[in-house]
Amino acid sequence: MQLGSKLHVYKGEWGLPTIDFECMRVLCLLRFTRCPVDVETNSNPLRSGAGKLPYLQIGNDKFIGYKEIKRVLDLEGYPVDAKLSTKQKHLSATYTNWVFTQLHAYYHYFLYGEPNNYETTTRGLYAKRTPFPFNFYYPSTYQREACDVVQVLGGFDINDKLEKHESDYLVTNAKKCVNLLSRKLGRKVWFFGDHFSELDAIVYSYLSIISKITLPNNPLQNHIKGCQNLLNFISRISRDIFRNECYSSVKLTKSFGQSDSTLTPSERKFMETELNTKIAAGIGAALAMGVFAAWRGIYTQLTRSSTDYDGIDYEDDELDEEVLE
Repeated sequence: MQLGSKLHVYKGEWGLPTIDFECMRVLCLLRFTRCPVDVETNSNPLRSGAGKLPYLQIGNDKFIGYKEIKRVLDLEGYPVDAKLSTKQKHLSATYTNWVFTQLHAYYHYFLYGEPNNYETTTRGLYAKRTPFPFNFYYPSTYQREACDVVQVLGGFDINDKLEKHESDYLVTNAKKCVNLLSRKLGRKVWFFGDHFSELDAIVYSYLSIISKITLPNNPLQNHIKGCQNLLNFISRISRDIFRNECYSSVKLTKSFGQSDSTLTPSERKFMETELNTKIAAGIGAALAMGVFAAWRGIYTQLTRSSTDYDGIDYEDDELDEEVLE
């Protein structure tokens, strides 16, 4: 891999290396294979060329999304399934695509499609990691993408009234998937025994975020916590593989102005900074509306280019039923 190559991802939260599923599974490919690429978490998604993260920059070349980045790593000699047998490689691909069909709609609906979750949590997570003034409207691109995903995989429109959201179907499928994964993992270190695989990457990427994110409505979270072996799997990868990259912001529940003798000087400074940030954000919002109209032309062009972004590898979509039995 060329010296100075850099992967651009969103910064993490809740003790994880990133907040985003696509970024997470690319990070897993890098760290599992020990590919020598630097990681940049203060990244502007609009610089990728497709308006999305993650992207890998090698010299002047940019490789955008999981599929392109995985292809580069394979060509550079860092294939994630290299140590698996031929049969295990087939099983890894089969399980990976099956997990995608069971969890991808759940992930997109409960992070971006469920109105309360999006407004109270997800929107802010992406807004804080997107430069001003794009942070005021860029997160909505994920909501629009979630609409397409849920329509195809979930069978309903998130723009309909909340009572028409058939989320029970998504929850049921997701719980069945978690149960099967727990049985498949058993007491093993990796899903295929002593060697990591693409399946380990995708399972960690989904379940770590779903189990850690603080959403008002997240019915799969407690179900995952009931599977101790999966929790151990998540904790071990976070601790051993991403020990230097996991991140948690300071969370304070007391409002500014309330005195608390237990606060450290740095925590008080953080609270003051947060207040100033909110005031500046309010002023910034007004200014952003003034530049929004001028920027829309640029944004439209970027949106068109996002059709080149392959976030998911759709190969081998058919599940081998006999294999999973």
